[in-house]
Amino acid sequence: MVFSQHTIYGGALVAVIVAASIAGIAITGGPGEARREREDQARLQAVSATALTLACYYQAHGDIPEDLSIVEEEMSHATASARQQDYCTTAEMRKDPFTEQPFRLVREGGKVTHICADFATTAPEDVTSILPFPIATNSIVPDIAAPRPTAGEHCFELNLSGKLTY
Repeated sequence: MVFSQHTIYGGALVAVIVAASIAGIAITGGPGEARREREDQARLQAVSATALTLACYYQAHGDIPEDLSIVEEEMSHATASARQQDYCTTAEMRKDPFTEQPFRLVREGGKVTHICADFATTAPEDVTSILPFPIATNSIVPDIAAPRPTAGEHCFELNLSGKLTY
């Protein structure tokens, strides 16, 4: 069977395209990996919003109660003292946007010191370049832009008395 030169070049070109596509998916993880990264960005945004809310409550009332519905109730009223502080007017307690579970709070000596979430992916070394929001809470969550070398639970240190800034 005789093949023309165009058939051979065309076949080679198709082979290169298929190989490049397979290599690209293998390197980037494909659409599933991109979806997990987007979910983690949304999760990080929810952690940030929740940390800001906790700081608003803490700075208005002191220690965070074990029953977080008290914090939610306080933050649901526009005239609440926690709402009257700068940057607290839109603060809200958020849950993991995909599991609908509340973020875990770590307490030491009765005080909330960390907020934890389960992440599906690792975070690159320069997380600030992919954050889905301005670092609104970097005085509240100083390590929010820190790399996450592994997937799974990651806990962020909280400074609830930090300056409330965007």
